[in-house]
Amino acid sequence: MDTIFDTLFILALDEAGGLRETVAETLESVLVGAVLAELVLWKRVELSEDRLTVTDPTPTEHMIMDRALFEIHETTRPRKLRYWINTLVFEEYLDEIGHHLVVREVLVRRKKRLYLALKDAESTGEKGSKHDRIKGRLREITLGDAQPELSELVLLAFLYHADLTKIAFEHSERKKARKRIIKLIFDEDEVSTLGDPLDTIVMMSCI
Repeated sequence: MDTIFDTLFILALDEAGGLRETVAETLESVLVGAVLAELVLWKRVELSEDRLTVTDPTPTEHMIMDRALFEIHETTRPRKLRYWINTLVFEEYLDEIGHHLVVREVLVRRKKRLYLALKDAESTGEKGSKHDRIKGRLREITLGDAQPELSELVLLAFLYHADLTKIAFEHSERKKARKRIIKLIFDEDEVSTLGDPLDTIVMMSCI
């Protein structure tokens, strides 16, 4: 799958070429949290005593993650997680993610609106839009018995805690999907299976 934040952005697009009004406000902090979660998965940052620090400044070659990594690395002292969530939201990372997806030709921009770009099945061997393929994979995990990777678990945790399952599942699927997600992201003692700092980042960016 793509990065967690790319995937969330794609899922949140409606057929009219914009972000769904019901999720747009929530999505800003969730996307920023997803960027920070990716940096943790890439072992570029760590969270210690609620403060983010860079453990490896090596670029990831992804423009969104590298921008955030540079900003965190260049601070004079470690800042709290809440500081970074608020700062990156203010810096309009949501728009940057949309632009990045246009550059990658995942989305196309027409009259200031973003639309999913359909892939040429003959040249790529893939059918349908990336949106459809993402939803198909999430259905395999939550409605079937496919085993998720850690990044997919984090994605599901964002969808669950931010109450965004509606952007990934049809109304008739949501109840079953949410039950499956709960089983995947919590153990029998109701402790997060993501571990720290991923669970902390997810929870704080979904408040």
